[in-house]
Amino acid sequence: MAAVNLIGSYNYALVALSVLIAMFASYAALDLAGRVTAAGGWTRAIWLLGGAGAMGTGIWSMHYIGMLAFILPIPVAYHWPTVLLSLLAAILASVVALSVVSRQKMGASRAVAGSVLMGTGIASMHYIGMAAMRLRAICEFNSSLVVMSVVFAVLISFAALWITFHFRDEKKGIGWEKLAGAVVMGAAIPVMHYTGMAAASFMPSGTPVDLSHAVSISTLGTAGIAAVTFVVLGLALLTSSVDRRFAAQTLELQEEKLQRSEAYLAEAQRLTHTGSWAWRVAGGEALHLSEEWYRIYGFDPENGPPAFEQLLQRTHPEDRAKWKGAIDRATDRKSDYEVEFRILLPDATTKYIHTVGHPVLNASADLVEFVGSSTDITERKRAEQATRLLAAIVESSHDAIVSKTLNGVITSWNKGAEGLFGYPAEEAVGQNITMIIPPERRDEERTIIEQLTRGERVDHFETVRRRKDGSLIDVSLTISPMKDASGRVVGASKLARDITERKRAEEALRQAQTDLAHASRLTSMGEFTASLAHEVKQPIAAAVTDANTCVRWITRDEPDLKEAREAAWRIVKDAQRAAEIINRVRLLFKKGTPQRELVDVNEVAREMIVLLGDEASRHSISVRTELAQDLPHVIGDRVQLQQVLLNLIMNGVDAMHDVDGPRELVIKSQPGENSELLLSVSDTGVGLPHHQADQIFDAFFTTKTHGTGMGLRISRSIIESHGGRLWAADNSPRGASFCFTLPTQVGAHE
Repeated sequence: MAAVNLIGSYNYALVALSVLIAMFASYAALDLAGRVTAAGGWTRAIWLLGGAGAMGTGIWSMHYIGMLAFILPIPVAYHWPTVLLSLLAAILASVVALSVVSRQKMGASRAVAGSVLMGTGIASMHYIGMAAMRLRAICEFNSSLVVMSVVFAVLISFAALWITFHFRDEKKGIGWEKLAGAVVMGAAIPVMHYTGMAAASFMPSGTPVDLSHAVSISTLGTAGIAAVTFVVLGLALLTSSVDRRFAAQTLELQEEKLQRSEAYLAEAQRLTHTGSWAWRVAGGEALHLSEEWYRIYGFDPENGPPAFEQLLQRTHPEDRAKWKGAIDRATDRKSDYEVEFRILLPDATTKYIHTVGHPVLNASADLVEFVGSSTDITERKRAEQATRLLAAIVESSHDAIVSKTLNGVITSWNKGAEGLFGYPAEEAVGQNITMIIPPERRDEERTIIEQLTRGERVDHFETVRRRKDGSLIDVSLTISPMKDASGRVVGASKLARDITERKRAEEALRQAQTDLAHASRLTSMGEFTASLAHEVKQPIAAAVTDANTCVRWITRDEPDLKEAREAAWRIVKDAQRAAEIINRVRLLFKKGTPQRELVDVNEVAREMIVLLGDEASRHSISVRTELAQDLPHVIGDRVQLQQVLLNLIMNGVDAMHDVDGPRELVIKSQPGENSELLLSVSDTGVGLPHHQADQIFDAFFTTKTHGTGMGLRISRSIIESHGGRLWAADNSPRGASFCFTLPTQVGAHE
């Protein structure tokens, strides 16, 4: 009787479970492929093996759940070593799949080879798994269906590889495109399995079954296989998700660092005026131009990179040949180049550019591009030009320009210094500045260094210095502190100007002023000689009268010695008074060097009033004084101060010659501000000249018919030489006041 094939049936719940596992495994494959692609080095190998293990387990689990879904009317056991061998085949197929899809590129040949290997692996897993079955039946295969199952395995593998490669980088959420790909793959993979199952037929056999190393799978075992599969795939997805999140965070940090680095680089380029660039040799196309490069060259980034010809046109016409020649030589030699040139912007602005280029070669040693930087060195060029100009000015200056350290060591010495001090530069540099300072003036250098150390400048300090031949010269020094980058004073620059001739001229001018003042005094004295004669005649006449009186008292019958004695004392006083007047006049006529001493200004005023009192009386002028008591003395030349009061009083007297009404001259002294005293001479005369009041102190300006125009000019010079100030103002309702201030002895010592 012919054997009848065993009729099997399917547990559709398990079939659905196997398809679900296939879809889950497909999704895991898509997800794991992205992690393998993103990894590198040992991490890539770990992800490849771990992902292949999880994916292989999922495929294998789908296969065995699908086999367990096929129910035969006889018991079926499974040889577990063979089962493990089928699992290994599934994992190897997964390794092939992940290796192929994790490449940066997947060409057609690689996709075909990978799909053949993966399909073969899946088919091997299936038929090795079928071979693990232990049952009382003989299994026969329909060759056509077997071939069809293998073809399906290869085609499905090709589709799986394509889907996985294109959806491996899906990052957002669960990835609906990736989920759709997993559904397609998960539905396609069981097709191969169930085609292979359809190729098998089972006929009962009486041959005993070898059940060594064989196990039976219960419902609980089936559930366990499914649970383990979901756990393994879930852990794989969880690990992938965590890794993706960490990778995303790392990528964000890297992007943030990259953006920060780019910002720092852009800021550094802006601060250093340096732009980076990359140019393709073939065609002269710009591959990269930084923001600073656009700013330097004046191109608008919105218009895109300029062509090489545009860059050539922007180069200064005089420098185009030099710039292009440097590039051509570097291109021929495949070498670095460095060149300085000028560019001419549309607004006619000229910039100096320093460019450095570096060649980039391909694997065949062909020149592909140049990368480099362009630096705007316009400010540096201008500074260099200014430095050269300054050096030329310093070198050609007739003044001595010297620099030194704070210890006094000379560090530079120009031609002017050589001419002024007689030392050549090679002798002076390295020596101490004290070689040109007389010993008695060494303290000046210490004072100057202290002032420089505080960051202060010394302006127009007049002193004496010594030349190489030992002679002394008058110099005016202007000294400035030299500071380092941190602002610390490290030295000094000194400009020394020979003022010997100026000093001689000033001395000659002072002598001329003294002579002119003397002449002015003589002129003034000549103007009131009659008054002086009357002033001297009065004490002489009184002395004669007193002498006659004395004689009469003595020649009486009874001489009155007491009266005679008193008359004799009056004679002595009158003679002393005449002598004092004569002495004052002699001082005013005397020509000599000014002598500074402590002077009581009130006393000088009283002397001048006595001397000029008769002149005032002749013109019906009353003289009134308001002299403050206890005024401090001033340090000055008594005769010169007398001359000032003489000029001011005589001017007041002259101003009141022809006026109607009261004629009064007021001489007033009082304390002033800032340790000064103030003395004024006021009159009720004609006042200051209209529209010319600001000219009355000019030399040779006069309103008198026979005036020299030098009195007020000399008076102002005398007061200013004493450290004071002389000015004039109109009185109300008429007249003028001439006022001057003098520093007191207290103020002079402050």
